[in-house]
Amino acid sequence: MANGVEPDLNPNSVTGPISTTDSAGEYKHCWISFGGNVGNVKATFDAALALLSLHSQIHLGKRSGLYCSTPMGSQAGSPFLNSVCGLTTGLAPHDLLSVLQSVEIQLGRVREIDWGPRTLDLDLLSYGDRIIDEPKLVIPHPAMTYRRFVLDPLLEIDPDWRHPTFGESATWTLSRLKKRPIQLALLEIPADQVCELSGQLATHFSDLEWVSEPPWNDDVLPIHLSGSSPPAGLRLIDLRRSPGDLRERLRSALTAIFDEPKRISDW
Repeated sequence: MANGVEPDLNPNSVTGPISTTDSAGEYKHCWISFGGNVGNVKATFDAALALLSLHSQIHLGKRSGLYCSTPMGSQAGSPFLNSVCGLTTGLAPHDLLSVLQSVEIQLGRVREIDWGPRTLDLDLLSYGDRIIDEPKLVIPHPAMTYRRFVLDPLLEIDPDWRHPTFGESATWTLSRLKKRPIQLALLEIPADQVCELSGQLATHFSDLEWVSEPPWNDDVLPIHLSGSSPPAGLRLIDLRRSPGDLRERLRSALTAIFDEPKRISDW
């Protein structure tokens, strides 16, 4: 491979001791996102699929084409290649996450910089209709509602997929991000700080409208930045786990909202 990483296609290197099943062995449908911007990314994606296919409790399904997207964050490096792939599995959510992380490591993933350049990023987007909010695992993935490099590929292969928490389809969620101006509401942030942040971001994102007081219509994107639990019932953008200061987190999220990933090929 161009990045110098040769995958170990030994089934034991993928499965390891993991055998725990969810709901007495019931298989669940999951969506997984693929991303990378180091080395021969297409070859790395292919190697990841090969490794996943070796697992006795993972069966690969539909996958989208390959998309090129703008990197998020000041240290992310060059543009990314992205895709979404479906699978069914008898593994419990945490065990599936462990398998995905094992594949990342085998294919050269090094976690030295938050949101830095990477050979491979495998995110567990959804696991059936399960909702999990734990320190090491959040399902559905908290960023999938605002990342176009996830939603565009997902829409290609499953436009009717519905978010287990909010109940909205992938089609509706993406259409919300395409409206202009983008209307934002920053939760639990003082008005003077919102004004300062909006001024700092205006040079990079001009088509923004800041909304201060609820009630909000469905076009408004509430953004949750603090460490406290978010208000119930809001279709919000949760940036609590994003790296960087407030400005960096907002800029990264807005990049993912405004950037239209380009479909460059079939997979």
